[in-house]
Amino acid sequence: MQAPSSTLNKGLSISNAWTSKSFPLSTLSNVEEAYLREYLIDELIDGILILSEQKKVLYTNENARKAFGQLTQDEPLQSPIPPEIWHICQLLIQSRQLFPNQNWLSEFDILTSTSATLHIRARWLKRDSLEQPCLLLTVEDRQKAVQDIVIEEAKQYGLTPREQQVWLLHRNNHTYKEIATELGIKPTTVKKHMRSIHAKRKGPSHDFEQ
Repeated sequence: MQAPSSTLNKGLSISNAWTSKSFPLSTLSNVEEAYLREYLIDELIDGILILSEQKKVLYTNENARKAFGQLTQDEPLQSPIPPEIWHICQLLIQSRQLFPNQNWLSEFDILTSTSATLHIRARWLKRDSLEQPCLLLTVEDRQKAVQDIVIEEAKQYGLTPREQQVWLLHRNNHTYKEIATELGIKPTTVKKHMRSIHAKRKGPSHDFEQ
């Protein structure tokens, strides 16, 4: 993975577990700082967590803290790392112990209590510059990603607030009947909104039966 060298300063910080306290990237060694800047910049759009096999948090960003907070909002956090996330890490550790000569990449989808889907990708960081391999996890809040896209499209195509609601549910793979139930409207009204949305997007005005 290689990142553009022209985008080097986007607020990287080292977090003390999940607290709001953070430290400048300069607290890392020069080698570690260079590594993070070169190889992780292009993943800052997602949440990032780097930790050791001993469960020590070495690096995290705000997106990761927000995403993982959705897993623990209903109960106090007993550890800096949500149990679901550490379970993923343990699977990666066990795989490495069983097959030390293989490179592992694990992907998981976790459905939170708020019906958000967190897509987790976990792998090892193996660099000569690091004293020991570390675990790298990236997390994407897919619901938020879709919402961001819909908000941008709503502005671009001039969608009404109701059309934006319909389009967001459609983007999240809801059927017309499900959209109608969610918004308290008739399926025929959903179809009407979808025709309007497709017209504004200058795409084919298909009347999908779902």
